[in-house]
Amino acid sequence: MKKSAIKRNVEAYMFILPSLVGFIGFMIYPIVYSFVISLMKWNMVKGFNASKFIGFNNYLKAIKNDYFIEGIFNNFKFSLMAVPLLIILSLLIAVLLNKEIYGRSMLRTMYFMPYVATVTAAAVVFSVLFHPVFGPVNGFLRFIGIKDLPQWIASSKYALPTIALFWVWKQLGYCIVIYLAGLQGIPKSYYEAASIDGASGFKKFWHITMPLVSPTTFFLVITSVIASLQLFPEVKIMTDGGPGTATVTAVYHIYRSGFEDYKMGYASAVAWLFFVIVTIVTLIQWVGQKKWVKY
Repeated sequence: MKKSAIKRNVEAYMFILPSLVGFIGFMIYPIVYSFVISLMKWNMVKGFNASKFIGFNNYLKAIKNDYFIEGIFNNFKFSLMAVPLLIILSLLIAVLLNKEIYGRSMLRTMYFMPYVATVTAAAVVFSVLFHPVFGPVNGFLRFIGIKDLPQWIASSKYALPTIALFWVWKQLGYCIVIYLAGLQGIPKSYYEAASIDGASGFKKFWHITMPLVSPTTFFLVITSVIASLQLFPEVKIMTDGGPGTATVTAVYHIYRSGFEDYKMGYASAVAWLFFVIVTIVTLIQWVGQKKWVKY
């Protein structure tokens, strides 16, 4: 290799070196480390010196743990409630905001603001809004004559749907922006040709808009499902896993095992099991997209 080519290669590697060091230090090393301690009865204070290798016992213990099973079940229930609602709402609102309507820029900003708001502050406000006794939502329902008021986050029946409502509201702005980018890539001539053929608004939406934004929909479904499975701060702030185990999720269980019960080995094993589950779910979606995504 010529000296000039070697020099160019060295220069290129020097440019990516800081990112590479960061990736290895903050991604690869923790991943490998977590797998190692998942095979051990880990002592958080003394580290390796006082830890004992126990093989896959932590994994077997996690599979038999009722909280982990309940967390996975709640995760899937949450995803089935929240993700379809998020995708449908964001697509419909994006279609409306893509038209020339009065105050369009202001509406886009309003929808996007919850996404950039601090999740802690927003969750506290949402908890107050849906307070079963003093919240304005139940106050309004009481005002219009509804007697059997939902108890929202205080009820094992309504707690998870209430968190799903908050999560959808928080994520809506991001999905709308992504959909708007997809919609603006559709040539207007398609709609003009459909109008000449006498197609109604619904037919244009169903036969033009839906197929042409299907890659965008697939991207949002993949990322939204992964995000919904990672549910944690909303649960921690709004319900702390309760009432009972109604809102316990897998990530919440990992947090409690690792940072409250100090069982880092077990928490790492649960994290790895959860990673495998999320990967399987993503692969199923990836295989399934061949039947409905139009590229």
